[in-house]
Amino acid sequence: MKTLIILAFLTINCFFVFAQNDGPTKKISQQVTDYFNVFPKEKIFLTTDKQCYKPGETIWFNATVTDVKTQLLSTESQDFIVKLYNKNGGQVAFQLLQLTNGSASGDLEIPDDLTRGQYFLVAYTLSQINPEEVFCAPINVDPAYSDQWIVSAVARDSISVSGQKNELAVMIRNLAGASVKNASLRYQLMNGTEIIGKGKLKTDDSGNTVVTFTLPAKSNGEPFICELTDNKNEWKKEIFLPSNLDPLKISFFPEGGTILTGVPVKIGFTAFNNWGMPVDLEGSVVNQEGKQVAIVKTFTEGLGMFAVENDGKQKLKLVISGKTGQNQTFDLPAPNTSGLAFSIAKTDAEFISANLIFADKQKHAVTITSTNGGGLNWAADMDINGLGRIKIPTEFLPQGINLLSVFADDTKLPATRLVYVDKKQHLKVEVLPEKSSLKQGESMKIKIRLTDENNQPASGNVSVSVADKFRKTPAALKIEEYHLAGPELETPFSLISAAFQEQITNTAMMDVFLIANRQGNFDWQKIMQFKPGDTSDNIQENKGISGIVTDKNGNKINKAKVSLVNNKNMQLHTTTTNQDGMFSFPNLDQSNKEDFTAKATDPEGKRELNIDFIKNFEEGISEYVSGLGRISSLLYNDMGIDASYFRNNPDLFNKAPKIVNPSTVASDNQKKLLSTSTNILDVIKTIKPYKLTNNQIVFYGSENSLNYQGGALIVIDGQQIGTDVSAITSISPTEVERINVSTNPMDIQRYTGLNSVGIVEIFMKRGPQLSTPETEKNTSRDKDDMGSKVFQSEPSNVRRDFRTTLQWIPELIIDETGEAEISVTAGKVISDFVIEVQGMSTNGRIGSGNEKFQVVKQ
Repeated sequence: MKTLIILAFLTINCFFVFAQNDGPTKKISQQVTDYFNVFPKEKIFLTTDKQCYKPGETIWFNATVTDVKTQLLSTESQDFIVKLYNKNGGQVAFQLLQLTNGSASGDLEIPDDLTRGQYFLVAYTLSQINPEEVFCAPINVDPAYSDQWIVSAVARDSISVSGQKNELAVMIRNLAGASVKNASLRYQLMNGTEIIGKGKLKTDDSGNTVVTFTLPAKSNGEPFICELTDNKNEWKKEIFLPSNLDPLKISFFPEGGTILTGVPVKIGFTAFNNWGMPVDLEGSVVNQEGKQVAIVKTFTEGLGMFAVENDGKQKLKLVISGKTGQNQTFDLPAPNTSGLAFSIAKTDAEFISANLIFADKQKHAVTITSTNGGGLNWAADMDINGLGRIKIPTEFLPQGINLLSVFADDTKLPATRLVYVDKKQHLKVEVLPEKSSLKQGESMKIKIRLTDENNQPASGNVSVSVADKFRKTPAALKIEEYHLAGPELETPFSLISAAFQEQITNTAMMDVFLIANRQGNFDWQKIMQFKPGDTSDNIQENKGISGIVTDKNGNKINKAKVSLVNNKNMQLHTTTTNQDGMFSFPNLDQSNKEDFTAKATDPEGKRELNIDFIKNFEEGISEYVSGLGRISSLLYNDMGIDASYFRNNPDLFNKAPKIVNPSTVASDNQKKLLSTSTNILDVIKTIKPYKLTNNQIVFYGSENSLNYQGGALIVIDGQQIGTDVSAITSISPTEVERINVSTNPMDIQRYTGLNSVGIVEIFMKRGPQLSTPETEKNTSRDKDDMGSKVFQSEPSNVRRDFRTTLQWIPELIIDETGEAEISVTAGKVISDFVIEVQGMSTNGRIGSGNEKFQVVKQ
């Protein structure tokens, strides 16, 4: 690799030398190159037509995969996976697509029976090995029934204090905006799963009621929640009650990574409660004598910074004084008597000025590098006489967030600092609709114009969505924000408050954010120890069944013999461990790990050893999503609808179907039947007696007098299979979670209006993931094999055109003129519609733009 930048400037006691071919720079550069040649880093972003859907709708999406180092579309990965997860980390739907020059477009069908709530759209390539690197965005699913209840709840005191009475004002409306009058409710105050209070309520003529409560003196460490239900337990709403007892997690980030004795240092910090929600707090840093050293207050939810100096004789701690986290204390990192302090003094258009201070005040050889997560951009070798200021030329650093690292005395682990380089490189996206309003059924042209930072036309590739504003989430992350600080940061933008996102161009706020952060999934120790051919981070090991073999003392065993026996088909799989005691079966699906019996022995096969399984990539994603799901459960707000929108669009809002308990045996008895029976048809017959006619299920009492007798519709996991029982005879009852059988017309009409016999709904057991390599292959599609899955921009039935997405163009190629034109036709939905354009120019500039127009009555 060509030797990288050899440029720095002597300022304060800093002796500069050029990097030599045999110096540390060459070694570090080679290690970085070798490592990222094996483990290239990619960044994924998904645009969707909207963020709020009804069950049964289609999520239309477009993916761009960029190389983190070059910031251009990646050609590394060929396959791309998109999945929809529920809040518990369970997979709901998935799609495997082929990438073409770093992009792909596709769709996911939302199951008809998906319950109301928040879900997560996840996307990743097969080259990714860390669950935290995947793209993940919330998706709301809501059937929007006209009579469904919408709850607004506000506590008198936003932070409840234990032992003090508080009130929760509850207001219930239906989706039409009408008050839910005189509704009888039950409430339970919960501390996690522990009930600490309960009672009955009734709304008044305005749909309002009040829950009066007092929190106990102690908490079990779980969140306080007010659970509201109706008398029939057909409806439930959980309301999170923040309290002074909520345990907090405070992380301290000294600038440069080290606190030196006697040297002032800025310390950034993040503040979250135990469930991952950012919080505001205030307090003081005090010494062991209780004397205040610094005042501490978050700048925005979850983020703050303060400065201290420790002479080495003090033990400092943060004491929270506000209601949030009241009286909780957190020890600050202890100062070091040796090492290096690294801080940024100033950043301008040409240089980043950095201060280096060694504790021993002696001369040290240092190597300074700049990386952006996927490769080395700049490096220099020099000597520092105790302390000095260096200038790093920004011309060699890419736009965005860069990691500066200082290696002292050859290649020991460095001091590090994240910095933001703003080269004013951006893509301006103008959206120019022909009209500001359209009548129902009317069409118009929309011009899209791309220009660069110099107002010159730019070619590029963008996605275009035209969707109902009530189906869009204003807080949805834009492509430029995601690419600026995506998943490679341990504290990403998505975890910091929306107020901070609005100040993305605020240099001071950006600096605080970067001090209080680390670059995730970038490990200098791992990079410097990497050897070509090393497979300790092998992608396939992370995606199959893998583990570590140890003896009784916990020592990792090399060349241990490992065997897995599939308990279903008795197939044997064998392998041996590497020098780190690791083994891998990359072609086995870890979601079925319970189907295997594992055994490990020493190389001679004489001594049995211990096996610890490693969570694979899919399990890691499931765990990551379930963590986000827990946060969303506490923060989830019902989707409100404007009253005029409801009046203007009655066809969008049906009444909720009456809840009918299907004819099933008790749950426990059904589980016993499924676990002991060998024939699924026998289980169905136990639930509701039937006879087989023409290989179809005909329930007694549902026979007709026609020559052709129809059978019950069979549905597996929401998918209609037909009426022929041969489709299910091969299913083992042990693979089934539950079975619902119904002859109720309302249940049948959820799937079809052409059946009067009944339905058999079979729900299969699901682990954190449902797919296997075989099923992924069967459901994969590329751009040339989209079949009927093409967005219909013109309605097939004008009279029934109730589309909330009027146009979806996943990839609109814009030539060197920088302009393109599309058309849109209004449907029957009367609303404001948002035209949203997001994408990338040919030279890697990223940007988005939007505009609105109205659809009005004819």
